[in-house]
Amino acid sequence: MTIPYTEDTDMKDRIMVIFTGGTIGSRMSGNVIDVHQDTRYELLEQYSRLEDSRPFEMDTLQPLQVLSENMTPDNWLELLAALDQMDRSPYAGIIITHGSDTVPYTAAMLSYTASHYGLPIVLVASNQPLGHPRSNGLRNFAAAVDFIADADIPGVYVSFENERGDHAIYLGTRITEALPFNDQFDSPYGVPFGRVVDGIFVPDQHEVHPEVAELRAVREPAADLRRVRFSTKVMYIRPFPGLNYALYDFRSARPDAVLHGVYHSATASSFTSERYSSSITGFAAYCREHGVPLYVAPAKGQGSALYRSADEFMRAGILGLPKIGMEAALVKLMLAYGTCDTEEERSAFLGRNIFYEHHEGGSW
Repeated sequence: MTIPYTEDTDMKDRIMVIFTGGTIGSRMSGNVIDVHQDTRYELLEQYSRLEDSRPFEMDTLQPLQVLSENMTPDNWLELLAALDQMDRSPYAGIIITHGSDTVPYTAAMLSYTASHYGLPIVLVASNQPLGHPRSNGLRNFAAAVDFIADADIPGVYVSFENERGDHAIYLGTRITEALPFNDQFDSPYGVPFGRVVDGIFVPDQHEVHPEVAELRAVREPAADLRRVRFSTKVMYIRPFPGLNYALYDFRSARPDAVLHGVYHSATASSFTSERYSSSITGFAAYCREHGVPLYVAPAKGQGSALYRSADEFMRAGILGLPKIGMEAALVKLMLAYGTCDTEEERSAFLGRNIFYEHHEGGSW
């Protein structure tokens, strides 16, 4: 479907819209929400009827159609193949419609593999199906179009309206999972990269955000797309009081790596209980015995003050991934352990700040 372009402009007049399913591509039948083929046309038709719609021609692709909770690394490879094989030269930008459950992970994946394409790639999700009166899907799509048209900043982003009605734009590596009860996304420092206000992109001036000029700089590919694979043997552990590490038994299935989360103060329990395996340092020793690297994220930056427990587990040989959110860290590990052939190559990849996943300049 196309929305006719009628104005003279120096900017490219086309946007590629890639549909992948998710809530924004779903319909409700009774009390069941599921993906539906026709919703892609509904979204574009609804957008074309807006008084302030932009006069872009919209081309479409649909390489996959899944509810995002069912998104897999194989689906990521399908999406990457579609992006890599298309002729991107006619387009001002690319919009990818995606389910809200896993959009932070897909956004991080694209940030590591497609942020060098030289045009904005904006993921758009919805809190409800398009036909629902509370759905923000159309507004999120409209804000993505406005961002492409007004900002013209290459890279990977997510457009999602928050509960205050702000049309937030997040960097692809700096968006955290939505909360279950209010469907709200966040970013590690609590501020998005910017907002779309009356069709104009307004960057947030927080100290951790990159300058727009940095984002416009030419970037080299971080990985050879012909070699890109994602390990499905990366384990994630979240700390909580009573976490018993004895429940993790590597004898039947050995992970490639373990990512361990931390509390907000960059800590995890180093207490040794007499009743159960409670210490992360003890778990680190178990991982070493089985040849499994243990990472923590986000780790404090070099020179930052640490609580004693954090100092203890860092001294125990646990590998810190500094200043990076969990979602971005997990995807980066999956990519590193799926693609890199050597430990040296993996270490260099994990240490590289590919698309601002490392929050430089902040207090962490």
